[in-house]
Amino acid sequence: MQTARLDLRLLSEDDIDAWADFLGDPEATRLLHTPAPVRDRELALAGLQRWIEMIEGPIGMYSLTVRDTGETVGFVGFVPRDHPWGQELELGWLIRPQFWGNGYATEAARALKPLVPGRFVSMIRVENEASANVARKLGMTVEREVDYHGFKTQVWATRASGE
Repeated sequence: MQTARLDLRLLSEDDIDAWADFLGDPEATRLLHTPAPVRDRELALAGLQRWIEMIEGPIGMYSLTVRDTGETVGFVGFVPRDHPWGQELELGWLIRPQFWGNGYATEAARALKPLVPGRFVSMIRVENEASANVARKLGMTVEREVDYHGFKTQVWATRASGE
């Protein structure tokens, strides 16, 4: 799959360098629900393999590469989650800090939205204004606020059609 600037492909073990770089960067991980950086490459690989195992058809995490340079920007995709209110598909993005502020998360997420014809959510910590801005640009709105993995978190929700 392609966008104006990016190539998107399902996550694979070929992504270990960028994945480990992201997870090992405390600035990149500080607003995640598991904010402690992972500096052990073997642990990062084990995590990457778990994400790969979750891929089902077109649903999964995608690696984003800048077409002009070949650099890996980060990762965007859908993951099934069990919440107290039921199972949901969560749309999430993990962008490497050197690529922040370029609109890559929004561009990639817009390209992936048509893969899910129904409702999906994004779980965003209340202090993560950059991710909240991505969700707004995708037509999502805050449905509720919850405690999620010990963090005050907004549940942003929409349907892929923007309803």
